[in-house]
Amino acid sequence: MQERHIDAGQTIYHEGDAGDAVYIITEGRVEVLRTTGDDEEVRLAILDKGAIFGEMAVLRDKPRSTHTRALTPTTLIVLPRDVFLSTFHNDNPLALQVLRALCERLAQVDQKLVEHHVIAEPATISEIDKIHLIGASPEVEVQIGTDGLVISSLPFRVGRHIMPGEPPHVDGAELSLYAKRAGSISPLHFAIEEQGENLAVRDLQSHLGTIVNGMRVAHFEVMQSAPLHFGENLVVAGPLDSIFRFHIIVERKAQ
Repeated sequence: MQERHIDAGQTIYHEGDAGDAVYIITEGRVEVLRTTGDDEEVRLAILDKGAIFGEMAVLRDKPRSTHTRALTPTTLIVLPRDVFLSTFHNDNPLALQVLRALCERLAQVDQKLVEHHVIAEPATISEIDKIHLIGASPEVEVQIGTDGLVISSLPFRVGRHIMPGEPPHVDGAELSLYAKRAGSISPLHFAIEEQGENLAVRDLQSHLGTIVNGMRVAHFEVMQSAPLHFGENLVVAGPLDSIFRFHIIVERKAQ
């Protein structure tokens, strides 16, 4: 196991390379890409601190099916193939067989997504025309209206009104909702903001975290924010069954 430092823009491994190691991000951000038959790069994922990648080629014992590139200066822990696999051999050989089968299925899904170009494209700030916030539940819709809001400036923070007995917040949210219970949504729950070149949602001072397009983020966990993509995004303040649900629709400028 060793540490490796990567400059922004530097490739970590290429498609077709041998699966000789697994990587853990300790600092920075990495994008995972696949090249189509037209030599077009399709982004499959953006990985942040704490993420593990490169394991599919190791588990499948096949060449890399993607290439990875550092978006920011990045520090990685490198686990050689034999070190990574020894964990399964020593503890549970059956688990290794199951993981290999799952990786094969995931690889097939990735290939279909690339072929049909249905990968959601991250919303780049310079290409955004309009950001529209709409209630995705009756409880939110009744408070902000059926037409929702157009977000004209960033950051845009969402939370709830202060309840009796709570200390006031120095910085209030741009959108404060009424809630029956204090724990259901926090006074400063999440923010829609610029992060580098992209638009993202960051969890602020919530007690229960925020779910962005199915990904849970929280200020008290490794993943504190998640990127938004062009088109419709679903953001849930709190757990998956929370009534505080929003659609963030990001429109692209006309070409």
